[in-house]
Amino acid sequence: MESDKEFYWEQLLVLVKLGWFQVTPVTASRSVAGYDENPRIKVLDIEAVRKATGRMARQKTALERWREALSLHLDATDEVKKVAGDYCIDMPDREMAEVVERLNGLRALADTHMLLREVSAKLFWGMSKVLDNRTGLVAALLGVEECPFSESPVQLQVYLPIGGFSGVLFVENLMSFEQAMRSKGQAFSKLALVYASGFKGSAARLRTPEAVSLFFSHRGELGGDRIDYFDSWLFGKDIALPVSFWGDLDWSGMRILAAMRNNFPVMQAWEPGYQPMLQSLLAGQGHSPEASDKKGQRPMVAFGCPYADAHLVPALTAHGRFVDQEQFTL
Repeated sequence: MESDKEFYWEQLLVLVKLGWFQVTPVTASRSVAGYDENPRIKVLDIEAVRKATGRMARQKTALERWREALSLHLDATDEVKKVAGDYCIDMPDREMAEVVERLNGLRALADTHMLLREVSAKLFWGMSKVLDNRTGLVAALLGVEECPFSESPVQLQVYLPIGGFSGVLFVENLMSFEQAMRSKGQAFSKLALVYASGFKGSAARLRTPEAVSLFFSHRGELGGDRIDYFDSWLFGKDIALPVSFWGDLDWSGMRILAAMRNNFPVMQAWEPGYQPMLQSLLAGQGHSPEASDKKGQRPMVAFGCPYADAHLVPALTAHGRFVDQEQFTL
């Protein structure tokens, strides 16, 4: 009814005079029937309105609170703050302002040789995992391309054969590595064996002494200068040795080989290990990806290893089945 409109409009104008609302155009606020002018209403004092209506303010999200804390407390440029805004650190028992203040201390640690988790524990009240998956944040805060702090060292288990070695073989699976160490056959003769589980062996830091921990098997040779020679080969560029990889005959194994070739360009698929696996695959054996929880592995075409490109990759493509490394003892 028209009388109701006039009543509510009159009440609104009272709130306008109190400074809670603004009505445009101004002419509408001067007329008892200003609502006919299709006016726009803007809230000027939201807290007063909330108090009068009993409505609580919307709680800010953790990400909103994080970005506000960065804006107020991070000692960095706006560009860096924008990058940092994507790495929310929400600690239930700490104010975000406290967390940001701790980040300001990161530069003082830039020239240390600490691991990433050591840095995290130093900054965040003993908590070592805060910076996990946040290396981009660290790099941005320090103004560098990559985070200078290594993650936990890559742990390599190494077996050095008695009498020395003339090549190195990386083995994907632990059981096959153990069998190879105990093998009396000639296939592993003069080979240093290295166990690097999954893609850990493909990490770019694999050939950086500070980022790798080596553990030498007591079953192999520990005396003389064999260990020093292996160290010099792994971390240097002056010693040239044949390097091979042996793992599962599946797409994941091929990708590990492809990735490790970034560290070891001369690395090849180890034919003595893969050949019996290939024969098994060509004979119709092996298993489907679904049978061993390997569904979703993406095929690849070629990556520069002659034996793998000519034989292993085409066989995997044609048969669509996989062969596990552990089935074969050499």
